[in-house]
Amino acid sequence: MITDEVFNQLKANHKNLTENEFAKSYLGTSRSYLCNRRNKNKDVSNDVALNLYCVLIKKANQWKVSASRESVIQYRLRWDQLSDHYLSLAGELAEIILKRAEHN
Repeated sequence: MITDEVFNQLKANHKNLTENEFAKSYLGTSRSYLCNRRNKNKDVSNDVALNLYCVLIKKANQWKVSASRESVIQYRLRWDQLSDHYLSLAGELAEIILKRAEHN
């Protein structure tokens, strides 16, 4: 599932991110929804994937703004890296969503 890949990549940067918080804050759904999809061996719906895409873009922009306002260079660089990471994840997700749309 694409959401598992995104969750694992985000967790690498945000050690305290739980699957429950990810489902609620990033996907706009519940952890039980994710468990249900896994049990059925199906990926999340396009609506949920699009919600994740929007959240990733929003958070990338927030990191970018924070970086632009930061005077401490090490923080600015780190926040720029986080912004780039979120944008990269969003880009990968967009490609998957587009491929799904082509097959429907």
